[in-house]
Amino acid sequence: MISAVEKAKLVYILNRDAAANLTISSPLEAHKNQAIVHHIVGLDVGFENPTFAALEVEYSDADQDPTGEAFNNAEKVTPHSDISGSLC
Repeated sequence: MISAVEKAKLVYILNRDAAANLTISSPLEAHKNQAIVHHIVGLDVGFENPTFAALEVEYSDADQDPTGEAFNNAEKVTPHSDISGSLC
């Protein structure tokens, strides 16, 4: 599994076909609105559904707070997502 962060989180699933050729899926969107993603990694889960984790900060409260207090209190979180045919 490969993931990319730009304006939105995109996840690509890599597989091999019967002839052992590498195939890549169409990009799956995995983003959350009003969040800044600092890093994203694929997790080794063996043969389970592909899983990735991200380090991100949600800024929706800070965007609405003119005092700046919500920005100072924003915390980084690590959401985990798995892919089971479609994104959960």
